[in-house]
Amino acid sequence: MRMFAGLSVAFLAMCLFPSTERRANIPPVLPNSPFDHYGNVCWEDEQARLDSFAIALSNSSTATGQIVVYAGRLACRDEAKYRGTRAKNYVIKRAGLDPRRIEFKDGGFAREVDTYLIVKPKGASDYDVPESLSKDEVSIKRCFDKVFAKVMCLNKR
Repeated sequence: MRMFAGLSVAFLAMCLFPSTERRANIPPVLPNSPFDHYGNVCWEDEQARLDSFAIALSNSSTATGQIVVYAGRLACRDEAKYRGTRAKNYVIKRAGLDPRRIEFKDGGFAREVDTYLIVKPKGASDYDVPESLSKDEVSIKRCFDKVFAKVMCLNKR
């Protein structure tokens, strides 16, 4: 017991009984900020980001998730819809979440493909996503076989 003589009771309690918040590997979600944000990444890299998003949603029974996807200024028809639906379905399946807890929004168009993953705590205001480009700044083409979904990971080439 002599080795504990100089330590405070509060310090000992903190060491012996760490809070669950300190054990979590997921950083706290700041109000009105995206959980994650990424561009045109390969599917394997996107899955890793979506896994973290699913864990964050699973850690809070009251939070809801939003997936906002922007197609690039050179885009395939329905690209944002395809990417967002694919991400939403992956998160629901991976975490076993109620589909009503995750919302997909088509953000329109940005200079490059852009995806925002947002964890919205209960009662928090919506995240202000960037505005879309105007239609005269965008070139939409008809793509076959979802070519935009086949971004190769560097380690797969």
